[in-house]
Amino acid sequence: MPTKNFPAYLFLGEEDFLKEEAVEKLRSGSLDPKTRDLNYSVFYARDKNLEFSQMLDNLNTLPFLSKKRLCVLKDADSLSADEKRSVLFYLRNPKETSIFVIESPSPVIKGEFLLEVSRSAHLVYYRRLRDTAIDTWLIKKAGLSGKKISKEAIGTIKESLPNDLRVFSSNMDNVILYIGKRSLIAREDVERVIGVSPSHTTFDLINSLEKKDAKRALRIFSSLKRDRKKETELLGLMAWNARMILRVKELLKIKDRREMQRDLGLNPRSFEQIVRHASGFRTDQISGLLSEILKADLDIKTGTSPRVVIEGLILRMCS
Repeated sequence: MPTKNFPAYLFLGEEDFLKEEAVEKLRSGSLDPKTRDLNYSVFYARDKNLEFSQMLDNLNTLPFLSKKRLCVLKDADSLSADEKRSVLFYLRNPKETSIFVIESPSPVIKGEFLLEVSRSAHLVYYRRLRDTAIDTWLIKKAGLSGKKISKEAIGTIKESLPNDLRVFSSNMDNVILYIGKRSLIAREDVERVIGVSPSHTTFDLINSLEKKDAKRALRIFSSLKRDRKKETELLGLMAWNARMILRVKELLKIKDRREMQRDLGLNPRSFEQIVRHASGFRTDQISGLLSEILKADLDIKTGTSPRVVIEGLILRMCS
Protein backbone atom coordinates (compact mmCIF):
# COMPACT_ATOMS: atom_id res chain seq x y z
CA MET A 1 0.00 0.00 0.00
CA PRO A 2 1.27 3.50 -0.82
CA THR A 3 1.80 5.90 2.09
CA LYS A 4 -0.13 8.70 0.37
CA ASN A 5 -3.91 8.58 0.61
CA PHE A 6 -5.91 8.88 -2.60
CA PRO A 7 -9.61 9.81 -2.83
CA ALA A 8 -10.32 6.54 -4.66
CA TYR A 9 -8.70 3.11 -5.00
CA LEU A 10 -9.34 0.13 -7.24
CA PHE A 11 -8.29 -3.14 -5.59
CA LEU A 12 -8.07 -5.96 -8.15
CA GLY A 13 -7.36 -9.64 -7.50
CA GLU A 14 -8.57 -12.80 -5.82
CA GLU A 15 -6.64 -12.47 -2.56
CA ASP A 16 -9.23 -11.00 -0.20
CA PHE A 17 -6.93 -11.39 2.82
CA LEU A 18 -4.45 -8.87 1.39
CA LYS A 19 -7.28 -6.51 0.46
CA GLU A 20 -8.61 -6.62 4.00
CA GLU A 21 -5.14 -5.85 5.38
CA ALA A 22 -4.90 -2.86 3.02
CA VAL A 23 -8.35 -1.59 4.02
CA GLU A 24 -7.45 -1.94 7.69
CA LYS A 25 -4.28 0.14 7.13
CA LEU A 26 -6.39 2.85 5.49
CA ARG A 27 -8.93 2.64 8.28
CA SER A 28 -6.43 2.88 11.13
CA GLY A 29 -4.25 5.45 9.38
CA SER A 30 -6.93 7.81 8.05
CA LEU A 31 -9.82 7.80 10.53
CA ASP A 32 -9.93 9.31 13.98
CA PRO A 33 -9.96 6.43 16.52
CA LYS A 34 -12.77 7.98 18.57
CA THR A 35 -15.19 8.21 15.62
CA ARG A 36 -13.78 5.46 13.40
CA ASP A 37 -16.93 3.33 13.31
CA LEU A 38 -19.08 6.35 12.39
CA ASN A 39 -16.90 7.14 9.36
CA TYR A 40 -16.40 3.61 8.02
CA SER A 41 -18.88 1.67 5.88
CA VAL A 42 -18.80 -1.45 3.70
CA PHE A 43 -21.25 -2.22 0.89
CA TYR A 44 -21.67 -5.48 -1.02
CA ALA A 45 -22.64 -5.11 -4.68
CA ARG A 46 -23.81 -8.75 -4.76
CA ASP A 47 -26.30 -8.10 -1.98
CA LYS A 48 -29.83 -7.91 -3.36
CA ASN A 49 -30.60 -5.33 -0.66
CA LEU A 50 -27.63 -3.11 -1.54
CA GLU A 51 -28.33 0.43 -0.33
CA PHE A 52 -26.57 2.09 -3.25
CA SER A 53 -27.99 5.55 -2.61
CA GLN A 54 -26.84 5.30 1.01
CA MET A 55 -23.32 4.55 -0.23
CA LEU A 56 -23.32 7.68 -2.40
CA ASP A 57 -24.70 9.74 0.49
CA ASN A 58 -21.88 8.48 2.71
CA LEU A 59 -19.27 9.41 0.12
CA ASN A 60 -20.67 12.90 -0.31
CA THR A 61 -21.17 13.61 3.40
CA LEU A 62 -18.49 15.33 5.46
CA PRO A 63 -16.86 12.99 8.00
CA PHE A 64 -17.99 13.18 11.61
CA LEU A 65 -15.24 14.62 13.84
CA SER A 66 -12.57 13.20 11.56
CA LYS A 67 -10.52 14.37 8.59
CA LYS A 68 -11.60 11.45 6.41
CA ARG A 69 -14.46 9.05 5.75
CA LEU A 70 -13.78 5.53 4.35
CA CYS A 71 -16.27 3.67 2.16
CA VAL A 72 -15.61 0.18 0.69
CA LEU A 73 -17.55 -1.35 -2.21
CA LYS A 74 -16.99 -5.10 -2.64
CA ASP A 75 -17.57 -7.09 -5.86
CA ALA A 76 -18.13 -3.89 -7.83
CA ASP A 77 -18.53 -5.88 -11.06
CA SER A 78 -21.98 -6.95 -9.83
CA LEU A 79 -23.44 -3.43 -9.90
CA SER A 80 -26.22 -2.69 -12.36
CA ALA A 81 -25.48 -0.59 -15.45
CA ASP A 82 -27.07 2.50 -13.87
CA GLU A 83 -25.12 2.02 -10.63
CA LYS A 84 -21.86 1.68 -12.56
CA ARG A 85 -22.59 4.96 -14.35
CA SER A 86 -23.21 6.63 -10.98
CA VAL A 87 -19.89 5.35 -9.63
CA LEU A 88 -18.05 6.66 -12.69
CA PHE A 89 -19.83 10.00 -12.35
CA TYR A 90 -18.71 10.25 -8.71
CA LEU A 91 -15.10 9.40 -9.65
CA ARG A 92 -14.94 12.38 -12.02
CA ASN A 93 -15.00 14.66 -8.98
CA PRO A 94 -14.50 12.61 -5.80
CA LYS A 95 -14.72 14.25 -2.39
CA GLU A 96 -11.32 14.99 -0.88
CA THR A 97 -12.73 14.17 2.56
CA SER A 98 -13.74 10.63 1.50
CA ILE A 99 -11.71 7.57 0.60
CA PHE A 100 -13.57 5.25 -1.77
CA VAL A 101 -12.22 1.69 -2.13
CA ILE A 102 -13.68 -0.23 -5.08
CA GLU A 103 -12.95 -3.96 -5.02
CA SER A 104 -13.15 -6.59 -7.75
CA PRO A 105 -12.05 -10.25 -7.64
CA SER A 106 -10.87 -9.97 -11.23
CA PRO A 107 -7.06 -10.43 -11.42
CA VAL A 108 -6.89 -8.11 -14.45
CA ILE A 109 -8.70 -5.06 -15.79
CA LYS A 110 -11.63 -6.63 -17.62
CA GLY A 111 -14.56 -4.81 -19.18
CA GLU A 112 -15.31 -1.15 -19.81
CA PHE A 113 -16.36 -0.41 -16.23
CA LEU A 114 -13.11 -1.53 -14.57
CA LEU A 115 -11.13 0.17 -17.32
CA GLU A 116 -12.87 3.48 -16.65
CA VAL A 117 -12.50 3.09 -12.88
CA SER A 118 -8.76 2.39 -13.28
CA ARG A 119 -8.36 5.72 -15.06
CA SER A 120 -9.78 7.66 -12.11
CA ALA A 121 -8.76 5.56 -9.08
CA HIS A 122 -5.38 4.44 -7.76
CA LEU A 123 -4.96 0.85 -8.97
CA VAL A 124 -3.49 -1.83 -6.67
CA TYR A 125 -3.29 -5.55 -7.53
CA TYR A 126 -3.85 -8.26 -4.90
CA ARG A 127 -3.47 -11.41 -6.94
CA ARG A 128 -3.23 -14.92 -5.55
CA LEU A 129 0.32 -15.73 -4.44
CA ARG A 130 2.17 -18.47 -6.33
CA ASP A 131 4.91 -21.01 -5.49
CA THR A 132 7.92 -19.23 -3.93
CA ALA A 133 5.78 -16.20 -3.03
CA ILE A 134 3.70 -18.49 -0.79
CA ASP A 135 6.89 -19.87 0.75
CA THR A 136 8.10 -16.34 1.47
CA TRP A 137 4.76 -15.37 3.02
CA LEU A 138 4.73 -18.44 5.30
CA ILE A 139 8.33 -17.80 6.39
CA LYS A 140 7.46 -14.18 7.17
CA LYS A 141 4.32 -15.23 9.05
CA ALA A 142 6.39 -17.60 11.20
CA GLY A 143 9.07 -14.95 11.70
CA LEU A 144 6.58 -12.45 13.10
CA SER A 145 6.15 -14.85 16.03
CA GLY A 146 9.87 -15.50 16.37
CA LYS A 147 9.63 -18.90 14.66
CA LYS A 148 11.24 -20.65 11.71
CA ILE A 149 9.49 -23.13 9.44
CA SER A 150 11.03 -26.08 7.61
CA LYS A 151 10.72 -26.67 3.87
CA GLU A 152 8.84 -29.90 4.61
CA ALA A 153 6.32 -28.06 6.78
CA ILE A 154 5.78 -25.47 4.04
CA GLY A 155 5.22 -28.24 1.50
CA THR A 156 2.67 -29.95 3.77
CA ILE A 157 0.73 -26.70 4.25
CA LYS A 158 0.63 -26.03 0.50
CA GLU A 159 -0.45 -29.60 -0.21
CA SER A 160 -3.13 -29.74 2.49
CA LEU A 161 -4.77 -26.31 2.21
CA PRO A 162 -6.26 -24.25 -0.62
CA ASN A 163 -4.26 -21.30 -1.92
CA ASP A 164 -5.96 -18.71 0.28
CA LEU A 165 -3.97 -16.53 2.68
CA ARG A 166 -6.83 -16.31 5.17
CA VAL A 167 -6.81 -20.10 5.47
CA PHE A 168 -3.00 -20.19 5.63
CA SER A 169 -2.97 -17.51 8.32
CA SER A 170 -5.60 -19.19 10.49
CA ASN A 171 -3.84 -22.56 10.36
CA MET A 172 -0.40 -21.02 10.93
CA ASP A 173 -1.75 -19.31 14.06
CA ASN A 174 -2.89 -22.71 15.32
CA VAL A 175 0.46 -24.35 14.53
CA ILE A 176 2.42 -21.55 16.24
CA LEU A 177 0.21 -21.89 19.32
CA TYR A 178 0.72 -25.66 19.27
CA ILE A 179 4.54 -25.64 19.22
CA GLY A 180 4.75 -23.26 22.18
CA LYS A 181 8.31 -22.20 22.99
CA ARG A 182 9.94 -24.33 20.30
CA SER A 183 11.50 -22.21 17.55
CA LEU A 184 11.10 -24.52 14.53
CA ILE A 185 7.81 -25.54 12.87
CA ALA A 186 8.29 -29.08 11.55
CA ARG A 187 6.19 -31.11 9.15
CA GLU A 188 4.91 -33.27 12.02
CA ASP A 189 3.57 -30.16 13.78
CA VAL A 190 1.60 -29.16 10.70
CA GLU A 191 0.20 -32.67 10.28
CA ARG A 192 -0.89 -32.88 13.93
CA VAL A 193 -2.58 -29.48 13.96
CA ILE A 194 -4.26 -29.53 10.55
CA GLY A 195 -5.31 -33.17 10.72
CA VAL A 196 -8.58 -33.55 8.85
CA SER A 197 -8.55 -29.91 7.82
CA PRO A 198 -11.62 -27.79 7.08
CA SER A 199 -10.51 -27.68 3.43
CA HIS A 200 -10.86 -31.45 3.16
CA THR A 201 -14.18 -31.24 4.97
CA THR A 202 -15.30 -28.60 2.45
CA PHE A 203 -14.64 -30.89 -0.50
CA ASP A 204 -16.66 -33.66 1.18
CA LEU A 205 -19.44 -31.21 2.01
CA ILE A 206 -19.67 -29.91 -1.56
CA ASN A 207 -19.76 -33.52 -2.78
CA SER A 208 -22.83 -34.00 -0.60
CA LEU A 209 -24.46 -30.78 -1.83
CA GLU A 210 -23.88 -31.91 -5.41
CA LYS A 211 -25.74 -35.16 -4.63
CA LYS A 212 -28.34 -33.31 -2.48
CA ASP A 213 -27.53 -35.67 0.39
CA ALA A 214 -28.57 -33.50 3.32
CA LYS A 215 -28.09 -36.24 5.92
CA ARG A 216 -24.45 -36.81 4.95
CA ALA A 217 -23.77 -33.07 4.60
CA LEU A 218 -25.07 -32.40 8.12
CA ARG A 219 -23.05 -35.32 9.46
CA ILE A 220 -19.88 -33.89 7.88
CA PHE A 221 -20.58 -30.45 9.32
CA SER A 222 -21.28 -31.88 12.79
CA SER A 223 -17.60 -32.78 13.11
CA LEU A 224 -16.85 -29.04 13.37
CA LYS A 225 -19.71 -27.98 15.63
CA ARG A 226 -17.56 -27.71 18.74
CA ASP A 227 -15.12 -25.29 17.09
CA ARG A 228 -16.71 -21.92 16.22
CA LYS A 229 -13.55 -20.78 14.42
CA LYS A 230 -13.63 -23.82 12.11
CA GLU A 231 -17.35 -23.31 11.50
CA THR A 232 -16.81 -19.80 10.16
CA GLU A 233 -13.64 -20.87 8.32
CA LEU A 234 -15.70 -23.58 6.62
CA LEU A 235 -18.05 -20.94 5.21
CA GLY A 236 -15.12 -19.01 3.77
CA LEU A 237 -13.72 -22.18 2.24
CA MET A 238 -17.08 -23.01 0.69
CA ALA A 239 -17.14 -19.55 -0.93
CA TRP A 240 -13.56 -20.00 -2.18
CA ASN A 241 -14.43 -23.39 -3.66
CA ALA A 242 -17.60 -22.11 -5.32
CA ARG A 243 -15.76 -19.17 -6.93
CA MET A 244 -12.99 -21.50 -8.10
CA ILE A 245 -15.50 -23.94 -9.60
CA LEU A 246 -17.11 -21.14 -11.59
CA ARG A 247 -13.70 -20.00 -12.80
CA VAL A 248 -12.66 -23.52 -13.80
CA LYS A 249 -15.93 -24.04 -15.72
CA GLU A 250 -15.02 -21.09 -17.90
CA LEU A 251 -11.33 -21.96 -18.22
CA LEU A 252 -12.13 -25.51 -19.33
CA LYS A 253 -13.48 -24.00 -22.55
CA ILE A 254 -10.19 -22.34 -23.51
CA LYS A 255 -7.29 -24.05 -21.66
CA ASP A 256 -5.90 -27.53 -21.08
CA ARG A 257 -5.69 -28.96 -17.55
CA ARG A 258 -1.95 -28.60 -17.09
CA GLU A 259 -2.05 -24.93 -18.04
CA MET A 260 -5.05 -24.34 -15.78
CA GLN A 261 -3.42 -25.95 -12.74
CA ARG A 262 -0.29 -23.87 -13.22
CA ASP A 263 -2.23 -20.61 -13.62
CA LEU A 264 -4.52 -21.28 -10.65
CA GLY A 265 -1.68 -22.36 -8.34
CA LEU A 266 -3.65 -25.34 -6.96
CA ASN A 267 -2.15 -28.52 -5.58
CA PRO A 268 -3.02 -31.66 -7.62
CA ARG A 269 -5.61 -32.99 -5.17
CA SER A 270 -7.52 -29.74 -4.93
CA PHE A 271 -7.35 -29.17 -8.67
CA GLU A 272 -8.83 -32.59 -9.51
CA GLN A 273 -11.61 -32.12 -6.96
CA ILE A 274 -12.55 -28.72 -8.36
CA VAL A 275 -12.47 -29.94 -11.96
CA ARG A 276 -14.83 -32.77 -11.01
CA HIS A 277 -17.21 -30.37 -9.30
CA ALA A 278 -17.06 -28.03 -12.30
CA SER A 279 -18.37 -30.91 -14.41
CA GLY A 280 -20.99 -31.96 -11.85
CA PHE A 281 -22.59 -28.57 -11.14
CA ARG A 282 -24.48 -26.29 -13.50
CA THR A 283 -23.42 -22.64 -13.52
CA ASP A 284 -26.74 -21.52 -12.02
CA GLN A 285 -26.33 -24.02 -9.17
CA ILE A 286 -22.93 -22.63 -8.20
CA SER A 287 -24.21 -19.06 -8.54
CA GLY A 288 -27.06 -20.03 -6.23
CA LEU A 289 -24.62 -21.51 -3.72
CA LEU A 290 -22.55 -18.31 -3.77
CA SER A 291 -25.67 -16.23 -3.12
CA GLU A 292 -26.62 -18.47 -0.21
CA ILE A 293 -23.09 -18.24 1.21
CA LEU A 294 -23.20 -14.43 1.00
CA LYS A 295 -26.52 -14.39 2.83
CA ALA A 296 -25.13 -16.78 5.45
CA ASP A 297 -22.05 -14.61 5.92
CA LEU A 298 -24.20 -11.50 6.46
CA ASP A 299 -26.41 -13.41 8.94
CA ILE A 300 -23.36 -14.48 10.97
CA LYS A 301 -21.97 -10.93 10.96
CA THR A 302 -25.28 -9.66 12.35
CA GLY A 303 -25.18 -12.09 15.26
CA THR A 304 -26.85 -15.32 14.17
CA SER A 305 -25.18 -18.53 15.35
CA PRO A 306 -22.78 -19.95 12.70
CA ARG A 307 -24.11 -23.45 13.42
CA VAL A 308 -27.72 -22.42 12.75
CA VAL A 309 -26.77 -20.45 9.64
CA ILE A 310 -24.66 -23.19 8.02
CA GLU A 311 -27.14 -25.95 8.82
CA GLY A 312 -29.87 -23.84 7.23
CA LEU A 313 -27.70 -23.27 4.16
CA ILE A 314 -27.12 -27.03 3.82
CA LEU A 315 -30.81 -27.82 4.05
CA ARG A 316 -31.74 -25.16 1.48
CA MET A 317 -29.11 -26.31 -1.00
CA CYS A 318 -30.17 -29.95 -0.64
CA SER A 319 -33.91 -29.31 -0.92
